[in-house]
Amino acid sequence: HKQTWRPWRRWRWRSPECRSDDRDGPRQEHTAMIEDKGPRISDYFVVAGLTDTSTPLEQEITIVEPRSSKPKAPITDVAVIIKSVGENVPEGYTCIESTPTGLPANLNFGSLKSPEIYLCYKRGLDVPPLIDIGVLYEGKERLIQGCEILQATPFGHCANVNNSSANSQKIFLTYRRAPLNRPQNSLAVTDICVLVTSKGETPPHTFCKVDKNLNCGMWGSSVYLCYKKSVPVSNSIVYKAGMSSNERPFENFQEVKI
Repeated sequence: HKQTWRPWRRWRWRSPECRSDDRDGPRQEHTAMIEDKGPRISDYFVVAGLTDTSTPLEQEITIVEPRSSKPKAPITDVAVIIKSVGENVPEGYTCIESTPTGLPANLNFGSLKSPEIYLCYKRGLDVPPLIDIGVLYEGKERLIQGCEILQATPFGHCANVNNSSANSQKIFLTYRRAPLNRPQNSLAVTDICVLVTSKGETPPHTFCKVDKNLNCGMWGSSVYLCYKKSVPVSNSIVYKAGMSSNERPFENFQEVKI
């Protein structure tokens, strides 16, 4: 008599010691052994966080990693100043003096007999931040709902950034502010830069270019505005973490001790 090997029936084979009237006994014992000595998914469990005795941190703990930087405070206001008429940087503002490649960040760069106009910005957490910056060609476009026009400098002069004659089309900067009840992790404008594309400059990484030339006259270079949106630093208080659960495991594992 010749036996035929049937692989699909190998799982039904049972050893002679298991062939008894009480066939469920060995299987139950084997199942119990698996439950008692099964794989461990964790060694210990600890609940940590803010407790009644937690104290504020004097300085936030940051992990130093390559190409990393702390979040910046968002930009809350922008302004235009005309240096050629003696206007200075307003208090609390930062003036964008140069482009990413070191060229003067004059919005009328390369123009003849045009005023020297520079862009300034202010950071803070006291008011809602800016979430968009744009350029408006007066008379050709409508202002987007929710945006505001930067019509005048802090010293009362017209904030027209066009380098052409006074009788030609005016160009103004616009901005949109976030609502008061915005989510804490929402995006906001955190950086602004000026580009002179006719000199080969391109937007820095993660910057958004406003595709409208600020110089519409016959003379002058092509100047564009760029801005970056990211999650800004939040107005929060950091506390030292404490253990909110004092429960200990019943046994101390030899592989991983407490």
